[in-house]
Amino acid sequence: MRIEDEIQQSKSFTSNFEKVVVNILYTANWLKADQSEYFARYKLTGKQYNILRILRGAGAPISTAEIRKRMLDKMSDASRIVDRLEKKGLVIKRTCPEDQRKVDVTLSDAATKLLTQIDPELENRQKTFTNLTAEEALQLSNMLDKMRK
Repeated sequence: MRIEDEIQQSKSFTSNFEKVVVNILYTANWLKADQSEYFARYKLTGKQYNILRILRGAGAPISTAEIRKRMLDKMSDASRIVDRLEKKGLVIKRTCPEDQRKVDVTLSDAATKLLTQIDPELENRQKTFTNLTAEEALQLSNMLDKMRK
């Protein structure tokens, strides 16, 4: 039986809480696959995009340790991902002037240009991504936050 069918048939679950967990896991995997496919068009991974957004938001060079703190996926090896982004010409690494043991990372012009291209597409895609209203999306986000607490 497909997971979609199983989710629709609540009698196959021991409780609505079990159904919620299965539905969240299924949806998370579906979103992750969809996101991977989207960023592949730009020869990026979701983690690489996350780092580019972190660097843009920082507004100034930051260390890989600081990048790792801000990442969504705390298990990621930020240094390796930054190295891959550097090879693609999307970030610039420099020795920190205050501490020669640290490396500061900043966006390259190519990354800024790429983000300028991705942002409107991603924003437009998110608006049409689901059939949820803005209010429903907010309610769902609040419920998920509540669940994690």
